[in-house]
Amino acid sequence: MPAPLVHNVVMNSRTPRWLPPVIGAVAFVAVLLGAGLIAGDWVKRNTEMRALVTQVEVSEQAMEDTQQAVQDAFSGFEAKAPLSEENRAALDELLRDAASAGLRKVTSAGDLVASVRPLPWHTDILEAQRAYLAHNQAWQDYLAAAAQDPAEFGLTHDDVNSTFAAAERPMREALPSPDAFGLLAHLDRIFAPSPAVDSGPSAQAGGRSPAVSLATVAR
Repeated sequence: MPAPLVHNVVMNSRTPRWLPPVIGAVAFVAVLLGAGLIAGDWVKRNTEMRALVTQVEVSEQAMEDTQQAVQDAFSGFEAKAPLSEENRAALDELLRDAASAGLRKVTSAGDLVASVRPLPWHTDILEAQRAYLAHNQAWQDYLAAAAQDPAEFGLTHDDVNSTFAAAERPMREALPSPDAFGLLAHLDRIFAPSPAVDSGPSAQAGGRSPAVSLATVAR
């Protein structure tokens, strides 16, 4: 009886027709998802920085309002120098009130800055927030001291100035690119140099302080 024929089974090694379209579709979806994630992160960064800059502006305004109240208090007694004991006591009371009111405003503004919640991996925005909060805290400390002793308004507070200067770089570096909300212009206004003065607190590097010092009214 003849031996049975052995047929070699040859496996088809060609790529299935359906595989390339599937691979292409998966790659396309992956690119779309990646682009979407990048775009979404950019939108989130811009939104976070807009919130942060907005609250920083609120804080800066609270500091400016406090400075104006202090200047107004001094101005009311400038023509009366040298001051009598009665006038000194009246000025001190006005300055304590300005310091206490300013402390409440600056503290509330600091809470608003701290309320901004960047995503954990947005470390540059978190650093900008921390840097500005240090400046806000320096103002809180300064006003708390002035509420107890108005003579603080006649002293130079280096930590107020130095923390403000230290906040500028991280705030600018945290700006997303492109800057969707035009936040650079806001930072330029916040950190614009102001005329230097002899003494007193400063909300900005270079020094914005009460125009009339305690020495001027002959304490």
